[in-house]
Amino acid sequence: MSIVQLTSKIDKAKVYAQGSTVTRLASLSAISWQGENTEVEIVGLPLAIDDASVRVRVEPSAANENVSADSVIVTDVRVGLSVPPPPEISLSSLEAEIQTAKVEVDRLEDLQSAIDLEILILSELHVPDRPIGEEGKAPPQSPTGARLALANFKDEQKQLRIQEKRELQEKLRKAQEHFADLQQKQFLASNANVAKEHDLLKTIIARLHISDIQTAALPSPESLQLVVEYFINGARWTPTYVCRLNSATNTAAIAVRALIAQRTGEDWNGVQIELSTATPTGWCELPELPSLRLGRSQTLPSKKAWRSPPKGAELLFEDYDRQKQVQDNEHVVQLSDLTGEPLKVPTINQLMGIPKFPFFKRIVTHLDKREELSFSELEALLGGVSKPAPAVNDDFNDLEMLSASFSKNVAPGGVRSPSPKSPMMVRSIGSQAAMMAPHADEYRGRGGDPIPEPIFDPSADIKNYGLMRLAEPSNTRQRGKLSIPDPRTLYLESLQRWQMTVNFEIETVLQTAFDRTFCNQVLPRFGSSNIRKEVGNFDFVYLGTGRIDVPSDGQYHSVALLQENAEIDIRYIVVPREDANVFRIAQLRNPLNAPLLLGLADIYVDGQYILSKTIATVPPRGQMELALSVEQAIKVARNTSFKEVRSGMSLVSFNELRHSIHIAIANRMGRVAKIEVRERIPIPQPDAKVDVNVTQVTPAWEKYEQQERNEPIKGGYRWQIEVPAGGERELTADYTIKTFVDNELVNGNRREE
Repeated sequence: MSIVQLTSKIDKAKVYAQGSTVTRLASLSAISWQGENTEVEIVGLPLAIDDASVRVRVEPSAANENVSADSVIVTDVRVGLSVPPPPEISLSSLEAEIQTAKVEVDRLEDLQSAIDLEILILSELHVPDRPIGEEGKAPPQSPTGARLALANFKDEQKQLRIQEKRELQEKLRKAQEHFADLQQKQFLASNANVAKEHDLLKTIIARLHISDIQTAALPSPESLQLVVEYFINGARWTPTYVCRLNSATNTAAIAVRALIAQRTGEDWNGVQIELSTATPTGWCELPELPSLRLGRSQTLPSKKAWRSPPKGAELLFEDYDRQKQVQDNEHVVQLSDLTGEPLKVPTINQLMGIPKFPFFKRIVTHLDKREELSFSELEALLGGVSKPAPAVNDDFNDLEMLSASFSKNVAPGGVRSPSPKSPMMVRSIGSQAAMMAPHADEYRGRGGDPIPEPIFDPSADIKNYGLMRLAEPSNTRQRGKLSIPDPRTLYLESLQRWQMTVNFEIETVLQTAFDRTFCNQVLPRFGSSNIRKEVGNFDFVYLGTGRIDVPSDGQYHSVALLQENAEIDIRYIVVPREDANVFRIAQLRNPLNAPLLLGLADIYVDGQYILSKTIATVPPRGQMELALSVEQAIKVARNTSFKEVRSGMSLVSFNELRHSIHIAIANRMGRVAKIEVRERIPIPQPDAKVDVNVTQVTPAWEKYEQQERNEPIKGGYRWQIEVPAGGERELTADYTIKTFVDNELVNGNRREE
């Protein structure tokens, strides 16, 4: 059955606190329904994907949502390794190009050597000196012109050779690079079937089964698509927000953003994003809810549990063993054909002459040591059979198998061996010893502890039923039993389909790919939060409304997720006793069905950036407050007065410490301002002989104990008033502190400054 390769693209990525689930889509238009089963393959997947998390299903494509895909189901999914196909290169034409390039390099090198030789000759060319005359005679005539012409010729020719050498060196460099590139292509072409570590990728093979290929309602492959999901480590996210407030309409737009970092080995281009606070690889036990029944007691149904397979499976192989023994006996030849002299092979007619343990142990001991045994030694070894021993039925079968296996390795057709101790004979005995090792283990187990059989764990192994295999019938220990091959064997088998040779450790490459998926654990900005610590025992999913791009570089990238509108109530708070500045507070409701997690928020008011602050976690549809710094258009002034009066001239009289507070508020904005003015008056200690009375307050105020901040106070009051646009308001409060005349308050009688 041929495998059809499909082109896929990433459609969705669901990012968790650690890791992500990637969804790929592949159109089935490249296949045709030729039979009930069709195998398709998705190649080019990163090495770090979790094989156990792979899920494959068939769905109708986006343009054919009304088409039913129930008749096509996925029956088998396998994960393997793949390598990209090497480029096709014609070795004959490549060798011709290499030969031409080598000739060109040799020609340029010879030309360069000739130029170097000419430069050397020109350098050794000597201009004759001026002749020296004899004493007492006139000086001889000096050939100045000839000497100058020779010097100029030497310099000009030398400069020309140097310039020509520079140009030749550039041509030689390019020719050598071209020759090296051709040699590299030849090396790659000759080693195209050798897998390389950096080219290794994972692949997913799925088998599609059609329930009824003859039905007329079978959908066309163009209307279906293959959905592949897998989990991969190497992704993180932390929430951020942008709040845009409009004071004119009392509305706010809350944009939920996120800082996402991923190093999965594949870039996310145009993917639909989802952010989750869940732990995808965590284990959760589902609670079992017992039922309470009223009335007559009933027998509870027994729970379905795992039952081991029935024993006696070896009986199914009796016919196979009997037929195999007959075939082995047909290839038996006489041992005398090897030595030229007759060799008596002992035969056993009665079970009484079979020893139970010493015979087989002695045979196995010699075979395990792989000694070079002569035929006389073998005959002496086999001669110990004639000693009487108790009858043992199962030893007789083993002895027959030993004789048959020994005879099977004798050269057929009467071909004589060169000598009784030939290497061929020794290798045959050694191979049979390896084949008989399981039987030797069975005998060794009889005298001591029983050999434990492999335990089948249904809770872990039943999920990998598609990977289980039955052992070959010749494997007497494991035949009839299911076993799961190790991952390395499965990966190597998947590479055999590509006809590739592996010269490296696959486990090391996979571990390296997994280690590279870890992103930076340091949070990117001040105010970022660890989402697992914020959500507690509840998990939420934030769905993105658009498609985004996130490269696989391990760095944090800010992406937009969604935006919701909410009504706001802007109010103002001032504590004139401490500060005359009026602070803006925007109160709004969380418009999401999910919480707003702890994160950094950029706040804009009327299109102008105000500040960035960290907002606390807000539950779904919960109330939240945003502090918007100081409102400069509202002015507050607080004035106080103090008067000390004696209540009488009697022996027991009191001092009345009369305090008066006057607060003036001016609203210079173009809209009504809801202002909360907070005040505080002294509170005497329980054992102090002091009395505090509020005498007059205009307008009325109410007690305020600051419970919402979890920091309660005593003696707190507040006014909640509205100041019209461009208007003013005045607040007054008088209170009196009474003490004995001979007493005085600590730190002075005047409480207001």
